[in-house]
Amino acid sequence: MPVVENRLISHTFTVISLLITEMAGSEVITKPTKPSKSSAGLKERGVGLVGALSLVAWCWMPAHADARDQESIKADAKEQIRAAAASAFYIEAKNVEVRLADKRLVLPNCTEAFEVTFPFSDRATAQLDCLTPQWRGFIQIRLREGVPAFRYNLPLNAGDILKRSHVIRQSISTEDGNAIRVTVLEDVLDKKLKQRVQAGEILLENHFAGAVTGTSPIVDDGGVGAWIANEIIPRGSRLSQKSFSWGIVNGRVPSDLIHQDAQFPMLEALRNIMPGDKLRRSAVKMAPAVRKNEEVQVSIVRGSLTVTNVVRVGRDATIGETIEVTNAESGRSLRARVTGIGQVEIL
Repeated sequence: MPVVENRLISHTFTVISLLITEMAGSEVITKPTKPSKSSAGLKERGVGLVGALSLVAWCWMPAHADARDQESIKADAKEQIRAAAASAFYIEAKNVEVRLADKRLVLPNCTEAFEVTFPFSDRATAQLDCLTPQWRGFIQIRLREGVPAFRYNLPLNAGDILKRSHVIRQSISTEDGNAIRVTVLEDVLDKKLKQRVQAGEILLENHFAGAVTGTSPIVDDGGVGAWIANEIIPRGSRLSQKSFSWGIVNGRVPSDLIHQDAQFPMLEALRNIMPGDKLRRSAVKMAPAVRKNEEVQVSIVRGSLTVTNVVRVGRDATIGETIEVTNAESGRSLRARVTGIGQVEIL
């Protein structure tokens, strides 16, 4: 394709503008006489020429005029996707790579922020929706690997007791991974904070009074207390205390036994746990308080009126998170906060 200099393009526009103006002016001052065939044909050719010149002018519009808009739109969309992925996958926004460099992808100038969702389980596809104008697209993302960590989701004062609802789990960059960060949440749950902490701070072992890491409770006779399964617990199941009994283990014992005040409903089996197996941290993971597509009953109180509905959860979430839910009857989307196991509160 030939390269045309800007001054030539400008000259072309100037000539075209003069021609169009002259033709338009000529048409205005023409006397209202009965046109001859030759003059009528000339006029038609003149109108056709004006249209052709207008088309040429449109074709010569600089291509970069729209490219600048796309650059700005894509920059905003990238930040929105990063923020949504950070919330959905418990990862820092800077560890989310959004692939929007393909120039063939043209995003609309959405009047409101894009709605970002992750409809597939591949952790690599973001869905963008625009209401005005109506548009939908799928964008590839890549989650860079990090190290697991816990962050406070609200400020706490010295002397406060740490609860599970006070923290969120997140994957952080390896360079941000502090050697004394808390890696097992159960080690510091119900412990007293020694200092004031801010929302977003990473949990560190030295934040707590009497925190113990990687150990099991020792009883007076030298044995070690442990939870022992008394039935088969399938992989993926939420734990229940009735499936275990507390017992004393003598001799060599695993170092990752879960202590006596374990919060069973917040744990999920990573593998089949058989009768007689000891409950270990390596066999469980943190379970979401609500699961994707789980139906939860909610009550909305407005004065003396109480309305009870069933909503469908949009994604797995832990206590304290804000999620999207769908009214099972009307299909209307709502925002809700997770308040407990199988419990949400409409915002």
